[in-house]
Amino acid sequence: MTDTESRAWAYLTRITPAISVVWVVVLLIFAFVVAPYGQGSSNRQPGEATWWQLVLSVYTVALHIMSIVFPARVCFAIGEITAKIKATASIKDDPKSRKTRSVRTEKGTLTVPMPLFVIMIPAYKEDMGTLEETLRVLAAHPQARHCYHVYLAMEAKEEKSNVKAQTLIDRHTKSFYKMSFTIHPEGIPGEAQGKSSNESWAAKQVLRDYPDHEVRQNVIITTMDADTHLPPRYFSQIARYHLEFPETNDITVYVPPLVFDRNLHRVPLPVRTADLMWAGAGISSLYSGSTVCIPTSVYSLPLSLVEFVGGWDTGPGAIGEDMHMYLKCFFALSGNLEVRVVYAAASQCNVSSDVRGFYGYLDGLNARYLQALRHMWGSLDTGYAIRQTVAMVNRHRKAYQGRADLPPDAPKSDWINFYKKIGFHESQLQKQPKTRPVRPRPIHKMNVYTIGHRLFEAHFLPTHLVVILTTSSIFTLLTPDFLMPRILRIALDFSGWCRLAGWLLMLVFFFRYESYHQLCVKLRKDEMRKAGMLDEMVEHDGFSNKVFQVAGVFETGLFPIGGFIFGAIPAMQAVLSHIFTDRITYVVSLKPQIALKRFARGITP
Repeated sequence: MTDTESRAWAYLTRITPAISVVWVVVLLIFAFVVAPYGQGSSNRQPGEATWWQLVLSVYTVALHIMSIVFPARVCFAIGEITAKIKATASIKDDPKSRKTRSVRTEKGTLTVPMPLFVIMIPAYKEDMGTLEETLRVLAAHPQARHCYHVYLAMEAKEEKSNVKAQTLIDRHTKSFYKMSFTIHPEGIPGEAQGKSSNESWAAKQVLRDYPDHEVRQNVIITTMDADTHLPPRYFSQIARYHLEFPETNDITVYVPPLVFDRNLHRVPLPVRTADLMWAGAGISSLYSGSTVCIPTSVYSLPLSLVEFVGGWDTGPGAIGEDMHMYLKCFFALSGNLEVRVVYAAASQCNVSSDVRGFYGYLDGLNARYLQALRHMWGSLDTGYAIRQTVAMVNRHRKAYQGRADLPPDAPKSDWINFYKKIGFHESQLQKQPKTRPVRPRPIHKMNVYTIGHRLFEAHFLPTHLVVILTTSSIFTLLTPDFLMPRILRIALDFSGWCRLAGWLLMLVFFFRYESYHQLCVKLRKDEMRKAGMLDEMVEHDGFSNKVFQVAGVFETGLFPIGGFIFGAIPAMQAVLSHIFTDRITYVVSLKPQIALKRFARGITP
């Protein structure tokens, strides 16, 4: 493929969501404008539905069924997550169970923990108090000094970021196994500003710090936002998984659920419901038996896997770094990526404004919209997934052709080197009897189908639904029922009932989320008490004890407003903008500052 063809292919796949919206609009024009009453209709009698109306009817029903499947899935998943968090919360970290391993290196014998947790905290213009609080929470973990190597991933474009990082290290280095910081330079050709490029730079330093292969086999990288609070159970559960499933250690991603439990009571209702739906989107795939669990903000993966896939991508298409990195690992392993749910919720802050009054309310809405636009800009990952699917199929085709070209009795080592050279991970090479050569594991087709379904839910369903819902509502308002083709009328009526069912299911989700939220708050309060931080957090309003502030669960009945403002509209803006550009100006989300300023006294560089 020439450079011109490659660029054309990249562009075509990039705008796939936009092309799909145009297709829906064309479908609606032919169904509602060109022949609204069907074939052979008159002013008094409807005709038979046209092919356009038949296609629209089927597609509308399919979309609305999917709109029911999602809330049903999230209702089931959050109930299971709540029960398992409660069950695993009583499991204590036993210091005697902490293991170490002696590894021979060029510099001698090293004793390293099993596993060693590298915790990357990307920070660009983050409040000093926010970083201080996050480090204090991590430092309070019983295993922090034994196996946490914290990397503060700073940006060169932030003035005196090195001074800020060194100040934090000087204050906390004794609390951890190690602490380091990296400074991501600006102006690297081809890079786009954002979390992914920062993590990519930090990961390169991690690989330099841990050059020995045997050490890397037991290093797990955790990436988290600067304001995320992780409980000690998060790392102790991953450590148990690492020791219990050694055969899949190097191809496993660890994913926790999210909980917005810090300032939920201080944000506008549309922001609150939008963030609860965002948390639900991540939780919806964390049920037992789910083999595709796309992380949201916080996740962990082995350093050996990071090395195999070439680290985090740095281009503009990687702005949704959590989904993008997951997809990168997923397709590199031909869909055979292992996922383990960590039953320890990651505590998050809502986007908010410190401005008081009505202007603060508007400022908070604007900040949440900008964050939503950045999230929806991640629809670039649809094009990335299409390109990676083609590359994956071609890789397996090369493997098949290679087996046909080489003699069956070729040495086994030749086969292994051949497969590694064309991009197969060592875990994908299946052992065969001595009389047969080694072969790679086949593509996990069910997982590939599932990832396609998840991407459709995220990047197509919101835009298609809002376009169809808006135009069909206008059509039914202006068109008498008796003039509509029968099948179209049935489809629109059925869709209306589906919307009602979906609305009711989302109310059930919000009700179940309340129990999940209260459990997470209770557990975090216990953790803050043990860390000696509970009184400070309570004094400065560091907990949202309730999800519903005014009229209970019924106030969330207005959640479609938040979903429309912070879901459908930014999704539409993003996919249409991709026709013209794949770059977005990265804006750091506003987070609460008032409750954190107590930590900044005397430590601001």
